[in-house]
Amino acid sequence: MTVREALAAASRALGSSGCPDPGIDAELLLMHVLGLPRHALHMSSGMSLDPGHEGEYFALVEARAGRIPLQHLTGEAWFMGRRFLSGPEALVPRQDTESTLEALLGMLDSKPSRLLDAGTGSGVIAVTLALEFPGCLVVGSDISSAALGLAARNRALHGAWNTALVRCDLGGALGRGFDGIAANLPYIASGVIPTLEPEVSIHDPAVSLDGGPDGMDLIRRFSGEALRLLRPGGVMVMEASGPQPSILAAGLESMGEWRDVRQGADLSGRPRWVAARRT
Repeated sequence: MTVREALAAASRALGSSGCPDPGIDAELLLMHVLGLPRHALHMSSGMSLDPGHEGEYFALVEARAGRIPLQHLTGEAWFMGRRFLSGPEALVPRQDTESTLEALLGMLDSKPSRLLDAGTGSGVIAVTLALEFPGCLVVGSDISSAALGLAARNRALHGAWNTALVRCDLGGALGRGFDGIAANLPYIASGVIPTLEPEVSIHDPAVSLDGGPDGMDLIRRFSGEALRLLRPGGVMVMEASGPQPSILAAGLESMGEWRDVRQGADLSGRPRWVAARRT
């Protein structure tokens, strides 16, 4: 079987299983198996696959057709132009979250000394911040020891040794004085989770998804904790979705302890984040 024939067969199988991007997934899986970039894969379209590669490839295609996330099968995901390790221990990094991090970067002082990534998961935000600010201590906190294990591997992958990983519930075990906080906490309403794509509803950790009846249980709780954690003038950016950013922004403005409250959208134009500065 040639590369071209394998891609066509895989695309058909993935399409019939309901995968949203069967052609792209077929290519990415074969690139992973062969260790080739996309342009080299297409230049090799007439090449015959050896039996070992063919067997490995269609085993991955079968798993992807079962709606296991592509990133769990390849073991990698991309965030802010960098490659990270990905797996079932934490949420798969998503491009939507890049807008949340960009909002924080846009509001920070030029040389922060202490930053927090609350609910760090796979550690992509914490590691990215550590690489952007090598003279800064970046703390990544999470309640899941499995997620922190994955974050530690990502820290090692990028040599981001100015990242400290702490197991705790939100910021409960942390001290004061942070210059900025990124918080991508669970914000999906409990009743909505079963309706999501299987890649999310089955394969993402429930603890990373479930935000309670309206999705805002942890968001509300942490917006209060952040006042203790931030220094005066420090910045918090929280990810949310749907009507949540507007609700959160209104709540922060009413507290009287936040200023410069902002909301923003992701690349698809959907409400995605709220930012505010501690008075």
